[in-house]
Amino acid sequence: MSELQLSGKLINDIKAVLEQHDAGAKDPGVCSQYLCAVVGYMLGQQDMPPTQKIEVLDELNAFMKHVVDDVSQQQQPKQAAPAPPPIDAFGIWKPKS
Repeated sequence: MSELQLSGKLINDIKAVLEQHDAGAKDPGVCSQYLCAVVGYMLGQQDMPPTQKIEVLDELNAFMKHVVDDVSQQQQPKQAAPAPPPIDAFGIWKPKS
């Protein structure tokens, strides 16, 4: 596969086209179903053995999971570096009288 040029603009443009077709596509779940259906439709039209289509579906599923994991990780707030472990201190403290 070639390197993909995924961008926020591309995603928003695709969503806008789907929403023009069906207002229900404003719902992320419905929008995702449309996108899955398009992939299924395109793969279904390919002239290849059914077993090869299943292999392609498995590869696409793994790729989709990779993208979900990557995007989810990017959306998590950056956590501050962990504090250094406490240093054991030793000494005697006497209050001033």
